[in-house]
Amino acid sequence: MSSAANRHKKTATAGNESPEFEKQRRLVKKSLPALLFVVVLGNVLNQAFNLVFQNIGTDLRMSASASLLATLPGIVLAVACMVYDTLCDFISPRRMIQWGVGALIVASVVGFFFSGNFWVVLVVRMVQSAGAQVTSSVFVVMAVKYLAPSEKVVYLGVNNAVYFFACMIGVVAGGFIEMIPWKFLLLSPALAVVVLPLLLRHIPDVSGTGEKVDAFGITVFGLIAALVVVYFSFPSFWWLVAAAVLAVVFGFYVAYGSHPFLTRKLLGNLSFLGIIAILFVAYFFQYACVPIYQVMGGQVYRLSLMTVSLCLAAVYLVQLVMGLLSGPIVNKIGRYNTIFLSVTLMTVGFGLSALLTSRGFWLMLVLCCVYNAGVTVIYSPMYDAAAAALPAPERGRSVAICDLMINVSPAIGIAVYSALLGDPSFGRRAFPGVSKAASQVSDMFWLMFLAAVAALALTLAFRKRIDERQALGAGAYMESESI
Repeated sequence: MSSAANRHKKTATAGNESPEFEKQRRLVKKSLPALLFVVVLGNVLNQAFNLVFQNIGTDLRMSASASLLATLPGIVLAVACMVYDTLCDFISPRRMIQWGVGALIVASVVGFFFSGNFWVVLVVRMVQSAGAQVTSSVFVVMAVKYLAPSEKVVYLGVNNAVYFFACMIGVVAGGFIEMIPWKFLLLSPALAVVVLPLLLRHIPDVSGTGEKVDAFGITVFGLIAALVVVYFSFPSFWWLVAAAVLAVVFGFYVAYGSHPFLTRKLLGNLSFLGIIAILFVAYFFQYACVPIYQVMGGQVYRLSLMTVSLCLAAVYLVQLVMGLLSGPIVNKIGRYNTIFLSVTLMTVGFGLSALLTSRGFWLMLVLCCVYNAGVTVIYSPMYDAAAAALPAPERGRSVAICDLMINVSPAIGIAVYSALLGDPSFGRRAFPGVSKAASQVSDMFWLMFLAAVAALALTLAFRKRIDERQALGAGAYMESESI
């Protein structure tokens, strides 16, 4: 590697006063809208396919295997986000975009022309999920590495808002499946070719640390994450056994390996571990926030699925707005105060929902907006805090572990939710005028309330560390914080 390249890498992670850093920051800001465009394409496709995968399986005479169109791309997505975020610390983001978006475009075209074969469609969907995730990972990592503190939280909030925008568009797109052949839906991500030249021109061609990629460590860690996610999609005790064995191998590797990508210092950073713990608990029941309203609307209030769906679309709209506002909120009241506000909204929303389950669906919908606003707003300050807890060369890894938490934690939570609502003994309370379904929903909200209380307790426990990070400014790092 040339000395000029080495100087380029050093200046890429230098302080804000570096002219080269400021140049990269300007280029990154120009590329972020194009990255978001591809993120929207990928998320819209994911949401639409999750809605209509059964229809597609029927069309292809593979009804019994149709769920694979939703589960396997979801598993690929969960693991890919962690791997890509980590690789951003080692590999040029421009090269990742080149291969990821290129694969997305090629897979979309192949899927369109070979849409009559179920297995081709399944492979295409997995490649599309992996390819589209590159842009989301690069977006977040570039934001936490290159943007100023006040800009960073705004762009993180926008990234979160884009997800909920894609949820709404995906549901609408899925609803048109009977009027428009679904193979055109499969082709839609090929529109990324329009912004690919812009991305290749502005995304930094900088590897960040100059270190070699820890292929072994990343592979083992990725397999552990994959096995955990697979377990909650296809439950089997042996998946957990395999994950536990690999976890032991990974532990020895971190302890005795020469250059593991997750260092002992990182795993001993109490500030970072506290932030990860808050994320894990706060997002535990995120996936259950929508299906519980389908149960409540249908079984407690006897509403049609269409009515419930339209109401939930309104909730997505609220989350979109709160995602856009989360950055300005952080800039106005500070990172810790925003996190505290978020978990407080979750605690109040879940607690009142448990108390008032039978008091009317519209009241419950308002409370749904309250706690989902908390879930949405917490994203930006938590990622900002996680990035600030580590030195610049390791911020891709901080994003990777945060992404892992908000994918694995809700997967575990939805498994707990499904098991409890499917248990006849759950929600046995018998009060006059309260149905069994209402009792079950109320008890489930109490569990969600307890999770929110745990997140609130962790937030209070780590207040000093989060406050110190805020006072030092984004990107600050104190060696004394690591054990």
